[in-house]
Amino acid sequence: MQWSKLKSKLESFLCDKLKGRIQIHATVYRKFHGSPSRVWITFDKKEILSASDVTYAVEHEKLYQQIRKEKMLKGIPYNPDLHVMFNSQERQELIKASDDAEGIMIKQNIFESYHLYEPFMNYNSVSIEEALKSENIIIQAFSMFDRRLGKRRLKDLNFSQDTHPLIIEFYKIRCDVEGLKDE
Repeated sequence: MQWSKLKSKLESFLCDKLKGRIQIHATVYRKFHGSPSRVWITFDKKEILSASDVTYAVEHEKLYQQIRKEKMLKGIPYNPDLHVMFNSQERQELIKASDDAEGIMIKQNIFESYHLYEPFMNYNSVSIEEALKSENIIIQAFSMFDRRLGKRRLKDLNFSQDTHPLIIEFYKIRCDVEGLKDE
């Protein structure tokens, strides 16, 4: 789907009081190798969410190397049989370290552009109930801005201690524009 069409669809889900105040942006840095991109959301021209491939790659590598050093992980030993290398214990441990780094970064609101593109592509096909209960942080956070989430239901939402900070931040923005006191 073309970005302009996707952006229009997403912005059509915004509640009336956020229309024009929430803007979704994207850019691709074509002069860089691999054309990294950046997606960000602004509220009253202040950035509230950003997903940059370059920032993500740099921070991921730092954190991955830190985890690798702490756990004293070794590289994958060479073997002429690629299947042996591919299935090695060392490789599995390195993959887990990379996954752990990604999990930590997501908790810190450091996203890669695909972390936003994919949920944005799927958002128009989910009901508000599915969006509110989604395992995907971006879908759940964006649902706080959704016109299908009424004031009464918004007021009745309860969050657990381990709710992602992005969801709470979007919830507070919505409550503020709706004139609801967040408790």
